[in-house]
Order: sequence, then structure tokens, then C-alpha cells
Amino acid sequence: MNTSRALDTRLAGPAPGFELGLRVACLVMSLLASLPSLQLLSYVWMSSDYLAHGYLIPVTSAALIWLRREQVRASLQSAASPVLGPFVVLAAAVFQAGALLAEAGTFAGIGVVATIAATVYAVGGRQLSRTLAVPVGFLLLMVPPPVFLQDQLLFRLKEVVIHVSVGLLQAFGYSIAATGNRLFVPGHELFVANACSGLTSIVTLLPLGVVVAYLLSHGVWRRLVLVGSVVPIAVAGNTLRVVITVVLVSWRGMAYAEGLLHESFGLATFISGTIVLVALARVLR
Repeated sequence: MNTSRALDTRLAGPAPGFELGLRVACLVMSLLASLPSLQLLSYVWMSSDYLAHGYLIPVTSAALIWLRREQVRASLQSAASPVLGPFVVLAAAVFQAGALLAEAGTFAGIGVVATIAATVYAVGGRQLSRTLAVPVGFLLLMVPPPVFLQDQLLFRLKEVVIHVSVGLLQAFGYSIAATGNRLFVPGHELFVANACSGLTSIVTLLPLGVVVAYLLSHGVWRRLVLVGSVVPIAVAGNTLRVVITVVLVSWRGMAYAEGLLHESFGLATFISGTIVLVALARVLR
């Protein structure tokens, strides 16, 4: 009788706790394998005026996973590993390695996310992939866009902000004209800096919008509305920033177009955008 029990135990395979630990170890190894690409991304983040928030994206993603830790544990314990899982991981890892060798920050970032997503699928199948869809997808927000796309966005956003700002000021009786990124008011010439284009506000508010939509709203369409509202909120905030600057310069002089006071307008734009996002989430809840 005892011999039979011992044989049954040997044939039963690894204990559930051991298998769970093995799957978690695979996820950790995937992260460690992505460290060289993350170092490349870190260099891009430090070199950019718009992407310094990239350091916060992995931390926020980890926090979102922690909030769903019970669902993650249940998925790891019950889900079966797909047969094609290792091949998916291999393909993603090869892509990431190629991007890293080419020092292509955008594709290296995509490769990191693809490798992590592939590992999640390999160790937990579709069930774990669904559980971690938002935290893993959130990592795409740390991927730097191609330079040509960033430049195009910067130009178009600045164009919109200047056009709307000039229209509003003229509607309220201010004498103002615009040529390119220069604004002319009686006695003063102002330059609309890249920071006033709205691009910085968009790339910083977008991750916040995703988190707010994920935690404070329910339903796909409500979450999409929240995330999509980031662009008009950012454009409106920076338009107001330009309008206030022009009004202050017209009244008080150029001191209000530079220095600490002017820089504080950027922080005020972010704070007001955050308040609008949270308020909108509560309305759509």
C-alpha cells in the first residue's frame, strides 16, 4: 500500500507551489533579459524633453499588477501553458535583440513589451494574458516615438495652439498677429516655445489618463472616452497658457513671459488637466 502511494506521488508531477514558482521565475527572467534594451530606453528618456516620464511607466505597470495579484495568482495556478509559447517568446526575443543591436530605441521598446507579453502568454496562456492585458499594454507608453513622428506632432500641435490662441485674443479685442511661432502684440514679440505646443502635456497626461480610466471607470467606451480626452484637454490647457501669457505681457511686460512664473504655468497645466480627467471619470462612472 505504501509503495503504491509513493509511486502515485512520483507520477503526479511537480507540486502546485513549485510550478507556480517556476512560472513566476520565467516572468522575472524575461524582465532581466530586457535590461539592455531598458538601458537604451533610459538613455533616450534622459536625452528627450518630453519622455522623462518613461521611468515611471514600468513602476506604474508593476503597481497595476500588484493590485491584481490575486487574479494573477489564480491565473497562474489554473491556466495551462500553450504548446507554441516558447516559440512566441523566441520570436519576440530575436526581434528585441535585433532592435538593440541596431540601437533603434522605438523598436527596442516595442521588443521589450513584446517579450514580456510573449512570456506572459507562454507561462499562463490566454487566461493570464487577459488578466495582465492592461498592465503589459501600459508599457507601450514608455516606448519613444520615431523622431520624424515626434517632430510632426510637435509642429501640428503648436500650429493648433497658436491659431486658437490668436483667434480667442482677437475675439476679446486684443491686437495680435502671428507668423510661424512668433506672436506680435503692441510693443512686444513673443516666441511660442515647444513646451507650449501641448506635446509635453499629452505624453504626461496620457499614462495618467489610462490609470484613471482603469481604476475609476467601467466599460470599454467610457475608458476610451477618458483616454481620448487627453488630447483636447492638453491642447485646451496650453492654449489657455498662451492666452494668459499674452494678456500678462500686454499688461505688465515681458517679465511674465519668462522665468519661474512662466515655468509654473506648465505645472499648472498638468494639475488642471489631472483635475479635469478625474472629474470626467466621475461623470462617466
